[in-house]
Amino acid sequence: MIAIFDEDGGGDVDFQEFVSGLSAFSSKGNKEQKLQFAFKVYDIDRDGYISNGELFIVLKMMVGSNLKDQQLQQIVDKTIMEADLDNDGKISFEEFTKMVENTDVSMSMTLDQF
Repeated sequence: MIAIFDEDGGGDVDFQEFVSGLSAFSSKGNKEQKLQFAFKVYDIDRDGYISNGELFIVLKMMVGSNLKDQQLQQIVDKTIMEADLDNDGKISFEEFTKMVENTDVSMSMTLDQF
């Protein structure tokens, strides 16, 4: 979680980074900020892409032991295949944005009382 808020890659989160990260959840935060935050959750190595392995790791944390690894890998492979518009085997921020454009990311990532 620290890596998501650590904007300068310094290994720690200063107050400015913390506030900036939380602002994505504000009702005043725009959709782009929310999408960038969500993308960072999956882009573990911060190379600007979500790889097959990164998607597997994050989804594994979410589903725990509810799915077998083989089932989860099938979901990951299908997701990459559908979202990877340039067929490079990974999901860019632009591809991620297109993949979630029909979902209401803005509402699901907004805290009313913040």
